[in-house]
Amino acid sequence: MSKREATTILFLATSVLLVSADANACAVCFGDPESPMTKSMVAGIWVMLGCIGTLLAGFAGMFGYWIYRSYHPHLYREEGATN
Repeated sequence: MSKREATTILFLATSVLLVSADANACAVCFGDPESPMTKSMVAGIWVMLGCIGTLLAGFAGMFGYWIYRSYHPHLYREEGATN
């Protein structure tokens, strides 16, 4: 990248930042913490965390089961197996 290209990119990035309008927060982020919309958002976050936690617990249980089976192969050996 030449010095001219770098200067052009820097100029464009600076002008975009200076010309852009102020960002306004939404009613949930900027509004009343006791509003129904804010309470609903918090409830939704807890539901998503519960789903993710359940999924991660399922993976941990699966890996734990695999480890248990690897240490107790005699419990899961089929009849007629030679090894």
